[in-house]
Amino acid sequence: MPEATDPHPALVAVTHHVRHWNAMDRESWVALFSPEVVFEDPVGSTPKVGLTAVHNSWDKSFTPGRRWTLHPSQIVPGGSEAAVVMRNEGDLGGKKVRVDSIEVFRVDHAGLIVHVRAFFEQPTGFALSDYFTPDRRD
Repeated sequence: MPEATDPHPALVAVTHHVRHWNAMDRESWVALFSPEVVFEDPVGSTPKVGLTAVHNSWDKSFTPGRRWTLHPSQIVPGGSEAAVVMRNEGDLGGKKVRVDSIEVFRVDHAGLIVHVRAFFEQPTGFALSDYFTPDRRD
């Protein structure tokens, strides 16, 4: 994982996001987000807003028998944002799965995450929580 040696606030926020998530430190992870955060996870779904979205993102990812870890291969900061090439590894009831994504994080002047956009293809060999699937567009 890239180190947060650069004081760029978006790089620091993403690095802490990954560290707290993988350590299953919910309290520290939740504290990274602005109360007005907007999640587009995945892009194409109805945006999820606020601390309720933060808690739901955690709760829908760590259901019984499901565990996800994050593995960024590249973090590119710019302006108030950072783009991340991310490998999401899951253990879904003993089945090892992987979802590759490109994620864009934006932070505010205090370094809190205010917007997350996650681009990924929906997997075909397993089902994600409905919380992380795009809205139907029929």
